[in-house]
Order: sequence, then structure tokens, then C-alpha cells
Amino acid sequence: MSGGPLPPRYRRPERIARGGMGEIYRAEDAELGRTVAVKLLADHLADDEAVRGRFTREGRAAARLSRAPNTVTIFDVGEHEGRPYIVMEFFSGGSLADRLAQEGAQPPARALAWLGQTAAALDAAHAHGVVHRDVKPANLLLDDEDRVHVADFGVASATGLATYTEVGSVVGTAGYLAPEQAKGEPAIPASDRYALAVVAFELLTGARPFARESTTAEAMAHVREPIPTASSLNPELPDEVDDVLERGLAKDPERRFEAAVDLV
Repeated sequence: MSGGPLPPRYRRPERIARGGMGEIYRAEDAELGRTVAVKLLADHLADDEAVRGRFTREGRAAARLSRAPNTVTIFDVGEHEGRPYIVMEFFSGGSLADRLAQEGAQPPARALAWLGQTAAALDAAHAHGVVHRDVKPANLLLDDEDRVHVADFGVASATGLATYTEVGSVVGTAGYLAPEQAKGEPAIPASDRYALAVVAFELLTGARPFARESTTAEAMAHVREPIPTASSLNPELPDEVDDVLERGLAKDPERRFEAAVDLV
């Protein structure tokens, strides 16, 4: 037993996040001399062979995308004292969720740049047969040059997080859940593109389009409620933005854009 949460190679671990799925540590890679982020599966999930297997498989799937544009690089996947872990790039700029919490709605030019970077990553993943399933501001990390890198490709689907809601058999973040996911259908590339449109709406207005008091109500609003106009929340936005978001947020996946970059 090493006595520490991480393998000896990863020194000076500092926990920077914790949730139902597990913990994320900032650490120093002693062999390569760089700062990394290490995601460690929660203790109470480590005994579940199905969850362990999915966690590891999803980490390896994400590693195959490491050369894709604007995607968080995976350096290592392994197990330490019975707990699987994934080692990835560390970003000091926080996430788009942090930026929204601090500043609210973003200038359109900045929002479009971030959306374009995210779209490039999603389209590359879809070309490799990988669906993210959980596109949201918290998974869009910023580097020191303010560029977006998409994190957690598929990893969130391995477990149920406390901040997630289960609707039927699906696990996803209610505020960004595509209607088909909310109805219990499998996530598809069009589901990621829908979530990107939700992120676009939020970046441009400072609010989610279907925000409700409960996660279940918000998930169901994606299915049942008409699409609000972004310009009603931010009058400075032109009508063309409403038209683009209306297509991006279409209830029918076949009515959405065929590629994520088309949203931008």
C-alpha cells in the first residue's frame, strides 16, 4: 500500500473536484515532469465490476481521440489499489461553467470562437464513432490562451452522478439533455449537437433555454416545451441567431444540423 490516493509516479496530489463518480486530483508526473489531472473512480463504485469496466473502456476510447482538435489529451489509464484512474491534461483556465458563473452572458464573438472549437472536437469524435453524451459548460475546459478543450468523452455515462438525473434508462445532465435522451433513447451524434445548441443559447443569454426548479422538470421541458427565443433574453441578438438556435434545438434529431460546425 502506497498510502496515497494515486500511484507513486503522480506526486503532490491535490484534490480539486469531487462528485458521485469520484475525485479529480491535480498532480505532478514525476517521470515526464508535467502537471496532470487524475480522475479516480469513487470507492463505492470500485467494487462494481460493470462500472469499473465501463470506466476503463471509456477512458481508452477517449484516449483514441487525443489527436483530435480541441480535445483533452489522455495520458494514461490504469488502476491503483483497486480503483481505476484516468490521467489527462490539466488546464488552469477553468471551464465555461466557471466563466458563465463569473460573468454571465458572453460577447458573441467570444462565444462563437468557443462554440467553433467545441464543434470541431465533436465532429472529429463522431467521425471516430464516439458520442460524448454529456456536452455541457463544465466539460469544456479553457487553456491559458482561452481555447476550449472538450473533456469527458463518454466517461460520464459509466456512472450516475449526483448532479445527474435518470429519465428512463438514460443518465445525463438535465439542462443539456436532448429530447430523445430524456425519453430513454440512446444518445446519438445529433444528441451532442443538440447539447451544443443549448450551450450556445446559454453563452449568448446567460441562461439555459429550459431551466426549471427540478432536474426532472427540466429534462421533460426539452421534450414538451416550445423553444424559447434567445433574443427575448438578450435583445441585442439578431433574429438570425434565433433561427439558428431553433434548428439546433429541434425536437426531431433529423431536423438538426448535420454537423456541429454548421451551428456556428
